[in-house]
Amino acid sequence: MIGHQPRALLRRVVPRVIRNWLRSPSRSLAWAWDELGHALGRDPVIFLRAGWSVRAHPAARRAFGIPQSDPSQIAELDAFIGSCCPGMMLFDIGAHFGLFSFAALHYGGPTARAVAVEASADAVRVLRLHTHLNQATRLQVIHAAAAERAGWHEMLPVGVIADGYYVEPDAERPASDVVRVRAVTVDGLVEELGLAPTHLKIDVEGAEASVIRGAERTLSGDRPPWVFLELHNAICRRAGRNPAHCLAQLTRLGYRLQASHGTPLSVEQATEPPVIRLIARRDDGR
Repeated sequence: MIGHQPRALLRRVVPRVIRNWLRSPSRSLAWAWDELGHALGRDPVIFLRAGWSVRAHPAARRAFGIPQSDPSQIAELDAFIGSCCPGMMLFDIGAHFGLFSFAALHYGGPTARAVAVEASADAVRVLRLHTHLNQATRLQVIHAAAAERAGWHEMLPVGVIADGYYVEPDAERPASDVVRVRAVTVDGLVEELGLAPTHLKIDVEGAEASVIRGAERTLSGDRPPWVFLELHNAICRRAGRNPAHCLAQLTRLGYRLQASHGTPLSVEQATEPPVIRLIARRDDGR
């Protein structure tokens, strides 16, 4: 195991992008192979459910494959599909390669729309490619991090080992490791775009509470959206935050919590596992 001082020296001397590639040679080679396949025009059609397929960058096979093999993510995606309705408006916060956005467009019918907000430049590049490959004119991609306040946010690129995800940096990270990403709020997007979400999906690797604080006007409005939340309890605790605060924000606004299969959840139950995928709905919501 590398000691603290050698690790700090390594971080200062070797650029983050190189370290990311070296951390997992097999994943790096797989990513390079997928990029070559894309360059040669070999973007596959990925079949996600009966009657639903997406043409995608070859690297998306891994990301899109997990919700077809992991029981928790299968239940989450099936619950989201079951909630889709004509004319729906999804705000896909932490969209990555756009799985939920494309689900909304397919299962919400020809009048459904989606706004995909993603902090990672790598993921945004792939997501915009997906909109082109699938002629998804009803999908708007925004390169930004959703947060409590608009402005700029420092993020840490995880690299190809996590398919381009960005996370919040810890205090020990040198400035050379982090990148500045434009920050937006859900409430600000509602005002800027003139669109009110019927569905809000949040998957932001531990920054859930910040996103919800930036969506308070939207969540407390007369037409409250469904909230599909991936709560990263372990990441929150490692950062010194209490994940229960995130759920307290939702319950204070009148939302009730349930598991993807519909069973009611208490805050205590929802904060036990390292990661949980849950649904929050207001009693006066649709």
